[in-house]
Amino acid sequence: MRHGYTNRTDRQGNFVRKAYAGPDAELRQTTEHHALDALRGQFPVPLVTATCAGWLETRFVDGVHGQDLIDAGHARSVLSECGRVLRQLHALDPRQLDLAVTAGDVVQHGDFGPNNLLFDGDSGHVAAVLDWEFSGVGEAIMDIAWCEWIVRMHHPAAVAELSAFFAAYGAKPPWRLRQNAMARRCRWLEDFTNRWDPNGSAVALWQQRTRTVESWHE
Repeated sequence: MRHGYTNRTDRQGNFVRKAYAGPDAELRQTTEHHALDALRGQFPVPLVTATCAGWLETRFVDGVHGQDLIDAGHARSVLSECGRVLRQLHALDPRQLDLAVTAGDVVQHGDFGPNNLLFDGDSGHVAAVLDWEFSGVGEAIMDIAWCEWIVRMHHPAAVAELSAFFAAYGAKPPWRLRQNAMARRCRWLEDFTNRWDPNGSAVALWQQRTRTVESWHE
């Protein structure tokens, strides 16, 4: 399926099968399965229908991909909905994912942004939030900053519309904190790709992206 990056996803009728590859594949599959089961009924996530070693199957959710909507000129409404849904996620009890929480922890998606949201074509609301393999509990700033990173890196013409995201979320952390969080995540992904393919092209890509983040100004 389109928009599948780290792992291969295939639609089979009314179901989507995701195969896990790379470092910590078994852990990432377990993490995603746990999050989807824990959040079912409280948050818009796909229903898990089957699982086996190396893959997870969920029911297909019909919707329009967030990045496609941004490219079609709907950045403001997409980012406003991103903020609303992220506020809803961060308001959930993080102990649903991990009992070992500390003050200030939230349910963390780990790769939040329009790249992992499907929108209902009629209402414009989020139909499903996808790809929970990096989820857990932690700082809210990481999800906030990563959504901004997706926009700045892949949709630079929509940066001005980030105001709608922060307004709907209800907070706008200082730029320095957001920039630092983006850079931290890029460095983490550099390490992830280096474990997958030491000194491969993806490693150089994430090194460059870290430098790009460090050059940005609000």
